Amino acid sequence: MSMLLVYTPKITSRIRYIFKHIFFRMLELDFKITSSVEDFVAHNGPKFSYSTKPLGKELFFYSSELLIDQGIHNISIEILCIKKYPIFFKISQKSAMQFDVFAASFYLISRYEEYLPHLKDSKGRFNHKQSTAFKNNFLDKPIVDLWIFDFREVLKNKFDSLIKKPSIKKKIVPILEVSSPYMFLHKSFLFSLFQFLNELWNLNFKMILNQIYVLLRISKDPYLEYDFLIEKFKSNKYDLISFFRYSQNSFEVGAVSFFNSSYRLLIKNISDKIPVSLLVSFFAQKNLKTIKNEMNSLRNLIHRGSQKTRLNFGLLSLSETYPILVQNEVLEDYSMGYVDAIGYRASTSIPFYYYDLMNEVQTPLKIFPVAITENVLRKFSSENAFNLVDEYYLALPLENSIFGFAFTPQMLSKTNENLSWRSSFLKYISKNEV
Repeated sequence: MSMLLVYTPKITSRIRYIFKHIFFRMLELDFKITSSVEDFVAHNGPKFSYSTKPLGKELFFYSSELLIDQGIHNISIEILCIKKYPIFFKISQKSAMQFDVFAASFYLISRYEEYLPHLKDSKGRFNHKQSTAFKNNFLDKPIVDLWIFDFREVLKNKFDSLIKKPSIKKKIVPILEVSSPYMFLHKSFLFSLFQFLNELWNLNFKMILNQIYVLLRISKDPYLEYDFLIEKFKSNKYDLISFFRYSQNSFEVGAVSFFNSSYRLLIKNISDKIPVSLLVSFFAQKNLKTIKNEMNSLRNLIHRGSQKTRLNFGLLSLSETYPILVQNEVLEDYSMGYVDAIGYRASTSIPFYYYDLMNEVQTPLKIFPVAITENVLRKFSSENAFNLVDEYYLALPLENSIFGFAFTPQMLSKTNENLSWRSSFLKYISKNEV
């Protein structure tokens, strides 16, 4: 395969980052960046320039200022729609594309807008309604992937032999998120009383009986379907990953303290069958020491290291939490999504490395997008929900995309209210066998 050479007059950390992501991780192309005009002219293979003006008659992409800039500034984003998708950083001069695809991709993938002043939701998180994607109706699309798909066509038309078939294919990444491991067992007295009174208020006597039978150890807790779940995913050749909340306190809704011996045994048994990682408690997200304690406690329990995390109740603050994960040597995080909306928070379905805008450096922390959570799916009917999941998966434009969706133990519970969801979920898993 020929090496692609890219000329740009100034090679910055941002340029290195986004070019490596696009060419190496998204397109699987061998490339090199140079600021030497002489080396560029002498190169006989495929090449293009990224600058404010072409050197000659080469393939040329106009560069805006974002990738040359440093620091975080308010940027005016003007969205324009061309043919099939929206664009920004439009170019008025001659260029191979109508906009700066590299700068626009960097803006969205780096989550630049989350470093700027913004309104927060009731839990202090970045509100998805404040995002450029939501405001301009492309939150439901991996718009960066669509741009790069067309960028690949531009390269292919110019250098036909450059583009090869990807070595990997898109896949579904199921994520088991366990914040509340039991429906009724091992809850505090006050929480159990709240459950009872809530069902009594709703006249749900079957659920009240179910709770009583479980607490008297007559029936199995509805969430204890872990062994069945694991075998179901294995038989359909899925790589299921799980995240368990493992914290000293049990302040979060439905949580069980790690002092509970039954909970510890449950996690140990599951860790023997599938990878178990930490679901970072909401209150630990901004505290380096607390996250470290939670990670160490889980590692000591299962006697194996895990460098993956997911953040309970979603990402509280990207600019504060991700640097803490980096300091704790976390290598993979599965929180890049919204807990209350379907879509692509970073506008891509391809995993990427977290770029620390405060320090202008790529970190070792790899971010895995999660497009859909059970919390959002339950806004739909059980039948329509998994048709929607299928639609999102099939619409992914790049062959090496991943489709992350997170669900909880509730999805497989056998309560009467959940039977249709259980059935639809199991049909979905079987239908989409890898």
